[in-house]
Amino acid sequence: MSFKRKNLTTISTWAVAVLQTMETCGFDPEHVVSMAGLDRNLLSNPDARIRIEDMSRLWKIAVKMTNDECFGLRAAANIRPTTFHALGFAIMVSSSLMDAFERLRRFYRIVSDSVEVRFEYFKDTISFCFNPYDHMPQPSDEAFDMAMASIVLFARMLTNSELNPVKVDLRRKKPANPEKFIELFRSPVVFGAENNRIFFNIKDMQKPLPTANAEIARRNDQIVVEYLARFDKDLIAHKVHARLIDLLPLGEPSIDKLARSMGLSTRSLHRCLQKENVTYRYILNDIRKNLAAQYLKRPTLSIIEVAFQLGYSDSSNFTRAFKRWFGISPREYRKRIL
Repeated sequence: MSFKRKNLTTISTWAVAVLQTMETCGFDPEHVVSMAGLDRNLLSNPDARIRIEDMSRLWKIAVKMTNDECFGLRAAANIRPTTFHALGFAIMVSSSLMDAFERLRRFYRIVSDSVEVRFEYFKDTISFCFNPYDHMPQPSDEAFDMAMASIVLFARMLTNSELNPVKVDLRRKKPANPEKFIELFRSPVVFGAENNRIFFNIKDMQKPLPTANAEIARRNDQIVVEYLARFDKDLIAHKVHARLIDLLPLGEPSIDKLARSMGLSTRSLHRCLQKENVTYRYILNDIRKNLAAQYLKRPTLSIIEVAFQLGYSDSSNFTRAFKRWFGISPREYRKRIL
């Protein structure tokens, strides 16, 4: 799903992580804030957004003051679940790394709306891609270093293991000390690549996580959606997403019913979604796919109950849709994960 917006931003908690790292390096964070021209009030508000231009300036100052091209890797150590807002907690209670990374893909805009996140599938591996959209301004190299390093560190924490990527590709030029990257990722690192990508073994991505809790994950997903709806007041797609989640248990909401519930005409809703390069059907299927995977992890819910929760009138229609999404039946999916 792609969105258009003029002012590109990053959540303020990421700037806080940079400043905390500066402090551990012996620099006064208040002085750094002043040099970067940041609003201190924004930094104390976890819901606030900071412009990409201001973040890039902060990164440049941090690299120059520390004389460390690998500063982004160091900053990744100060990334916490709360840095991702409610998304961090949803990731923590996901059923698997695949489930966690899928959440990150869907909701990465809560971190930054200047980056496109997607998956690429190969025979035995899957790559997690982070690339800037083709417009200016773009995040700095260090921002991608921190983001990708934090993903790997999170994966190790969630699996409680020394999980290592198969390979890491970085668009940035090769630094003077590439050994720091190899030391953190513990895998081959390619600099000057076409895309920013982390390759993982598919089997590692599918292993169940010990902290999984589908209900808590769903509740935090809703908090993320509500945050994005506030953040994107000019974007209707997030409002549609939130409204559909409320309407689904009452049966499949037609676009006419959805539009009425939002106080819009069907034509107006169509037109608004078209401007944002997304459709009602795409959003509906995206919600159903992700909720289906979550609900099936709850053994107390029967297949038919899951179908009704997703707005299907019978389980056969749900089963056909599920096979399109995952390549297997709901029953087989539940058998594998449980």
